[in-house]
Amino acid sequence: MGRLLLVRHGETAWNAEGRLQGSEDISLSEEGRRQARLIGDRLADRSIDVAFSSDQSRARETAHHILEGLDVVLNPLPALRERSHGVFERLTVRERKDQYPEMFAASLVKNLDFAPDGGESFRGTNRRMAGWAHDFLQKHLKETVLVVGHGGSLRGAIIAWHGCPDESTWRFLLANRGLPLIDTYADTPLSRPFTHLPLLLRVTPASTFL
Repeated sequence: MGRLLLVRHGETAWNAEGRLQGSEDISLSEEGRRQARLIGDRLADRSIDVAFSSDQSRARETAHHILEGLDVVLNPLPALRERSHGVFERLTVRERKDQYPEMFAASLVKNLDFAPDGGESFRGTNRRMAGWAHDFLQKHLKETVLVVGHGGSLRGAIIAWHGCPDESTWRFLLANRGLPLIDTYADTPLSRPFTHLPLLLRVTPASTFL
């Protein structure tokens, strides 16, 4: 059996201000660093075989705080970057509504193919993460793996691992310092279609550990 320790990065100043970050490379706030250290404390008695994070600063910094004092090398991956929000990035809800009223109205509809100008759609993020999630799980099925990413990118991976439809996008919400755990089992052949992989997974509620 293996275990995936999934962590959304700690809080940033932009999170606190309600600004979309997406592809913007924003560092953790002091509160975000505190949150990351708390996760590290919760995981201190767990043996971590390998660690990965998005290569964006907020995820990378979160991972470093979690791994502080552990002999585990962090592997930053561009594949784990957050969904790009295009022209909406840097803006609050009010600013998006005022500057791009038609696009803002369109963003309120549950449309998997909607993307702000220059951004990535929900479906695009899910497809991007599905390709990564499939290969990743095959390589680390029997290991305890820390993965630090973002709300959108981790959600896409979770949907892929569970074989959920893209419409499940709006049913998953990962808070800052959220810690969903997924146990993985090798007793079912990985040669079967990836849509059957839920047979390998068991989710442990984050509330059990935080």
